[in-house]
Amino acid sequence: MRPKLRFSATVASLLFIALQFTGCGSSPQARFYTLSSLAIPGETGDSLDGQERQVVAIGPVALADYLENPAITTRSGPNTLTRSELDRWGGSLDNEVTRVLVENIGQLMADEAYLILPWLETDAASYRLQINITRFEGTYEGSVVLNANWIIFGGQRNSMVASGHAAITEPLRDSGYAAISDAMSRALAELSRQTAAELKRVNSSPKPGR
Repeated sequence: MRPKLRFSATVASLLFIALQFTGCGSSPQARFYTLSSLAIPGETGDSLDGQERQVVAIGPVALADYLENPAITTRSGPNTLTRSELDRWGGSLDNEVTRVLVENIGQLMADEAYLILPWLETDAASYRLQINITRFEGTYEGSVVLNANWIIFGGQRNSMVASGHAAITEPLRDSGYAAISDAMSRALAELSRQTAAELKRVNSSPKPGR
């Protein structure tokens, strides 16, 4: 009986080691993605001669709770979500969105009249753009949907001077998560255009008491 027990233990040990090596050799590697900002030569804001330089703060940018996950989230049905643990954001999605919005709006309002910065708790900003993103993901229908509410604060009392809602859909140009991140970047570009246009409209409007 003892030789059989020793033989069984040896076989079991060898099988365990083989499985360990097999698992290590076949472990899939995670893929990391980022969002790209607007970089279109010539797509910049017009110069506003004679006006005081305006500091525009972007933020805070809030995302729906279900998007606060390093795994890329897609919608697999009207009320169901899917997360790919192997396809992940290179950084937190809210930081990525804020970075892209700052770069995009800075590009769209790129002249000496404006300075676009991330939001900080300071009184230095002439305007502050606050954004609440309620939906932002690829869908089973082959597109990316971005829904957001935004508010512009301005003046010495930091009061609300404008608000709005954006509902943006961008089609996927290919399959896979790279195509999803590309469509999400294009959706953010459109949101940037809409809010940049509103910021310029607010700044060009007559100010109370002037």
